Amino acid sequence: MARRLAQGGVLAAAAIVFARLGYKKTRVEDILEAAGIARRTFYKHFQNKDEVLAGIYEVATAELLGAVRDHAERGGGKPTRAIRGALDAYLDYHVENAALVRVLTEEGVRADSPLAPLRRRFRADLVRMVGDAIEAETGRRHDPLLYLGLLSALEGISLELLESGAKKADVDRARAVLHTLLDRALA
Repeated sequence: MARRLAQGGVLAAAAIVFARLGYKKTRVEDILEAAGIARRTFYKHFQNKDEVLAGIYEVATAELLGAVRDHAERGGGKPTRAIRGALDAYLDYHVENAALVRVLTEEGVRADSPLAPLRRRFRADLVRMVGDAIEAETGRRHDPLLYLGLLSALEGISLELLESGAKKADVDRARAVLHTLLDRALA
C-alpha cells in the first residue's frame, strides 16, 4: 500500500511536469523537484522517466476503460449510447488536460516509444470491449479493423485538437464528427 501511494505521488507530480515541459525536455531531476523526493526514493520505485510516463499512461488508459464500462452500465442496454458517452468523456478530457493528453498521445503513437506496447494493448482492449458491446446490442459482429479505424480517427482528431489548443467549440465539433463516423460505420 505504501509503495502504491509513493508511486502515485510521483506519477501525479510527473504528470504536471510532462504537461509543462513535454516528454523530451523533462528530466528525472524535474520530477524529483516536483514530487519533493530524493533521487534514491525515485529509483526505489522507477528506473527512469520512461517508466514514470508509462505509469501515467496506464493510469489514464485504465480510467478511460473504466469510463467505457461505467457508460455501458448506465447506457440502459444501449452499448452504442455508452460508446458515445465514453467518446465524449475522452474528448472533454482534452479541454482540461490538453498538454498531458498531447504528450501521452504523441509518445504513444511513436513506434519506438516505451508507450507503444501499452497503446497496442489499450487499443486491443478497447476494440474488444466495443465489439462485444455492439454485438450485444445488434447481434452483429463487425471486423475488428472497423473499430481500430474508428480509434485511429479518434487519435488523429485528438492530435489535431491538441495542436490547435483544444477549445470547447473545437471539441464539440470533433464530437459531432466522431458520432457521425460511428453512426455511419455501424449502419
